[in-house]
Amino acid sequence: MKLENRCLVPASMDKAWALLLDIPQVAPCIPGVQDVESDGENQFKAVMQVRVGPVRLNFSGTINILEQDREKGEAHFHVEAADRKVGGSIRADMTMQLNELSADESELVIVTDTVFMGKIGELGQPIIRRKAKSTLEDFAKNLAKQV
Repeated sequence: MKLENRCLVPASMDKAWALLLDIPQVAPCIPGVQDVESDGENQFKAVMQVRVGPVRLNFSGTINILEQDREKGEAHFHVEAADRKVGGSIRADMTMQLNELSADESELVIVTDTVFMGKIGELGQPIIRRKAKSTLEDFAKNLAKQV
């Protein structure tokens, strides 16, 4: 499933870029993220709890920063996570594009291509799309508070 989401970040591109690539610092802005720790260069372990429809999921997995280009304002990530109790997993390739709008405002565009496997895939795309949209909206609000 491909998703594209946009939000405004009330910060200069330099400030927003520094925060967005500091994974342990920015990850708590995502609702449900509980633990994030470094697991080597550009790799992080994370735990996230989320409710999708009637199902509560407890993901644990990895976030890898594959590429980052400050000049273009673009970074590429790969995320893999699983919920062993429910019996499903996700694999996502994500591109983050940061565009400067003014000296104190930037636009963040996140394009995600996600594969849902196992029971998680049975939840249905409309429910997953709604949850992804609301999660990004909450992330944007939390990010704005943090900057």
